[in-house]
Amino acid sequence: MKLPIKLSKKICVAAAVALTSSAVMADDDALSALAIKKAGFSLEQAIEKVHNTYPGQITELELDDYRGQAVYEVDVVNLAQEQKHKLKLSLADGEMLKNESSKLSILGVSKLDEDERIALEQLAESELSLQQTVAMLNSKYQAQVIEFELENEKGITFYKFKLLGEQGKQRVIVDVASGETIPVLKH
Repeated sequence: MKLPIKLSKKICVAAAVALTSSAVMADDDALSALAIKKAGFSLEQAIEKVHNTYPGQITELELDDYRGQAVYEVDVVNLAQEQKHKLKLSLADGEMLKNESSKLSILGVSKLDEDERIALEQLAESELSLQQTVAMLNSKYQAQVIEFELENEKGITFYKFKLLGEQGKQRVIVDVASGETIPVLKH
């Protein structure tokens, strides 16, 4: 069966884009691992600083670039005050480089969807410690947590963690209610 030339070109372009994006993601992971290795301010210290400074729950943490330096970008949501903070902390020394604050509702309409609100409420009721969870994951998987995000799907509230180690990239889910860890299977 012969494919039309236009279709063949589209398939080749799609394959090239897929291969290139995989290589870029691998490079990004390698740079993240190097940035964490060189960091003077650990992810655990970032979590502690944010918890001590901003009331609310950390919903997301990831590595990013800001003005030529590596930063932890942290999202904190405070349901009681109806406020969200997007923070940028330097990996070098933990200095707060940026703090954007916004309200969770506009004209009485919430910016959070129902799953996000449920996840935050369940997290507030749980006894999960992010610092202890990160330390446990780093030890158990002999890798470094480089990002995580709070989610609620299928009635379960969990943090999805991304770790990097000598074995490569791993993803692990941690149930907020029970603290149970579940590795994400690769297919």
